[in-house]
Amino acid sequence: MDLNYIKENINARQEDIFNLVDTLLPNDNISKIIDKYKDELTNYSYVDTVGKFSLLELKGSIKYINKYDKELRNGGLVTKIYKNKENGKWYAVILKMKKKFYISFDNNYIFYLDSKEQNMRRWAQCFISEVDKGLYDVE
Repeated sequence: MDLNYIKENINARQEDIFNLVDTLLPNDNISKIIDKYKDELTNYSYVDTVGKFSLLELKGSIKYINKYDKELRNGGLVTKIYKNKENGKWYAVILKMKKKFYISFDNNYIFYLDSKEQNMRRWAQCFISEVDKGLYDVE
């Protein structure tokens, strides 16, 4: 038997099972899930669309809640966002404790926290624009 044929059939069957589970799961109320983990998700923003997910900036931190077991995972540092060519799904590659993890947007609720560097850059831009408007006396 051809090994590639077996691999393709296993992947197709696994995809069928995931789709079946998705259709049988009740629609989750994301606000209830967020409320459950509100302390752990302080300062994190919920990424509700693939469009937002695909535009996440690198070096930010993500946490995610698995859609199947509803457990919060303490993610890690985002190092890459990509769309898988084989199945068309979006993934984030995160780095945690020198290990890489691949997080699927479809299978998880994603929460994102900008990097401190990014926040400082935004603060500096706002401050400079206020200085330009004459709100501060700088000499």
